Amino acid sequence: MDGAPNDLRTLRYVAEITRRLAKMLSRTRYQMLAYFLEMTAVEAESLADEQDPEQRRASKSPQARG
Repeated sequence: MDGAPNDLRTLRYVAEITRRLAKMLSRTRYQMLAYFLEMTAVEAESLADEQDPEQRRASKSPQARG
């Protein structure tokens, strides 16, 4: 189970990066790509939350979302 924390961090990293990219693209004409990236971020975050509900509560706090 040593890889599990790394997998969760990877999923959260994917979510963060794709969300940033979606935000950048949303200011352009690539709205559908931005939407797809945001949905990818949501799915990655959801998978990580399913595997680690304790982290979910911490990541949803107002200070953590910045």
